[in-house]
Amino acid sequence: MVSMRRQSAEDSRETFDYPAARFVTDFTRLITDVDRLMVDIRTAAEQENIPGKTNGRLRKPSLNDTISTLRDHARVFVKSLRHYGVLHDRVPIPYLELDGKARILKTNEECAEMLNGAATPLLGRSLFGFVADSDIKRLRERLAASRQTDKPCAVHVSIVHKGKHFPVEFRIRRQFVGDEIGYLAVIETADHSAEARGPSAMGKDGATSLHELVVSLSRAYTLRSVADIVGNYCRKAFGSPAGMIFVEHDGDLQMVSKWRSRHIPKKYLAEEMIRKGPVASAFRTGKPIFWSRRRKAPSNISRYLRDLLSQCRRRNVAFLPIRGSEQRPLGVLTIVLPAQDEVAPEARDEMLRLAQIASGCIVRARAYDEALDARARAEHAFQRKEEFFSVLSHELKNPMMPILGWAVALGSGTLPAEKQNLAIEGIIRNVRALNYLIDDLFDAARISSGKLRLELAEMRIQEVAREALSAIQHTAEGKKLRISTDISEAIPPFFADSRRVRQVLMNLLNNAVKFTPEGGSIALKIVRRGGVVQCTVSDTGKGIEPRFLPYVFDAYRQENRSTRSRSAGLGLGLAIVREIVVLHGGTIKAHSSGADQGATFILRLPISRRRPVSSPQVHSQSLQRRSMPAGIPKKDSR
Repeated sequence: MVSMRRQSAEDSRETFDYPAARFVTDFTRLITDVDRLMVDIRTAAEQENIPGKTNGRLRKPSLNDTISTLRDHARVFVKSLRHYGVLHDRVPIPYLELDGKARILKTNEECAEMLNGAATPLLGRSLFGFVADSDIKRLRERLAASRQTDKPCAVHVSIVHKGKHFPVEFRIRRQFVGDEIGYLAVIETADHSAEARGPSAMGKDGATSLHELVVSLSRAYTLRSVADIVGNYCRKAFGSPAGMIFVEHDGDLQMVSKWRSRHIPKKYLAEEMIRKGPVASAFRTGKPIFWSRRRKAPSNISRYLRDLLSQCRRRNVAFLPIRGSEQRPLGVLTIVLPAQDEVAPEARDEMLRLAQIASGCIVRARAYDEALDARARAEHAFQRKEEFFSVLSHELKNPMMPILGWAVALGSGTLPAEKQNLAIEGIIRNVRALNYLIDDLFDAARISSGKLRLELAEMRIQEVAREALSAIQHTAEGKKLRISTDISEAIPPFFADSRRVRQVLMNLLNNAVKFTPEGGSIALKIVRRGGVVQCTVSDTGKGIEPRFLPYVFDAYRQENRSTRSRSAGLGLGLAIVREIVVLHGGTIKAHSSGADQGATFILRLPISRRRPVSSPQVHSQSLQRRSMPAGIPKKDSR
């Protein structure tokens, strides 16, 4: 990615850095850190070249994809911020920002042209150098007064340029520049001030408010803050007692901000009703709609809008598509307007400019919000990956140490003959445990790459279930667990992968044995329900917390994350189980009443009596991968 970090050689200019520029620098450092993070992850995780789509269906993004998305969003954000900076600089209202000593921090082109006769930078120069000597004292007094309040102060002075005096009005408001108090000033000529106060203007401070809006938006980075600032401007500049801002998200218009006077009940500002009417039309066509109470349309929406305007004691409401000059609408701005028969053309133009300014800010805010969200997801996924590696190393070490110990004892030749068979059995047992672990890792890798295959053949579920029971019988007897079975012999043979079905049942039964205390009970019931076979595995063990139950099959979700628990396991079982069941076209669900209330897993597989026509193999590449990110297997919850 293109890094934007710059080290300025001019230390004297640091005091006058524009806040937006500082934000770009800070945000760029974040992206640089993400680059480093990505390099670290690539050294820890296996790189895979997996196509972005499988059989027309999207594969779930890996962690690297998530970080790439983060970088893309950052590029969009920085590009949008640059574009917005150009718009900010070309606002046709002279404005400037000052530090606490009235030195110029920022001006737009209009202001530079007025003060200096050319659009050249004025960074660091004192404002008093452009003001007539007789007006400097009055300007100092006004600056001191505005320093004590957030309300704007006005002062009439003369600007001196090439020996000529030009009367202007400075409207000054304090602002914070870092830890210090600075000033924001708008310059108005005598002609412009008189025009702004004319009867055709909707607000006597309209020009100032528009500038203040632009400056405020330059410091708003989230979508919600942008919408709130625009709504606050509408309330002040247009005297709007109520309004809403809708923004498109995933194809739907969603309300992100609204305002209303206290005398307007909530029922008169119903989001759903307003969204269905002119809001949807303005968004679809991209054309503004100015709706008047005089309309006699008999629809429910028209009656609702007339009631709203009557309650607000207003006559017009504007529905403005939020869009740039060549953009599709991003949303709709709804403004209830003052009591006028017709909206003046000047007011319409100002509202359309407002919608255009808002569109650029919304694009920037969206990119920022999405970048923050992508970063949070990347950090979360990286944390899960670190936890997985920690558990993996622990689980690999557990069987390796006994193998090493028994091998050393056998190799020394000092082990008594009666313990040699015990040593060999210990080595075999732990090698098998390692083999199961490696098989799970391979299965997780196959699922992640879409290569897990089923070898479909005719099988009897009764025989597969009894084999799974035999495999866990010894462990269950060691814990003195009672196992009850109810396996229907009426289930006919059907096509499935018997090895994978056995793996599913063994995993569910192993979990039941692992999490059921001594003296508890386990039940296996297999019956036919119409065209499916239903397998139910229940136990009287530790159970699952209700708040965690919806995530029991999710990736990297584990109710007990302690790596020191001897029964914790690697946590791949349930994630792999779900993928195998889904490949068979079946479903699996978990139920539990809470902690120490036991758990029940219900597995349903379709009974297919016909041999597949095309191929007996089914592989996971045909599925949309939902739970296994590329390269890293997932944990189950138990």
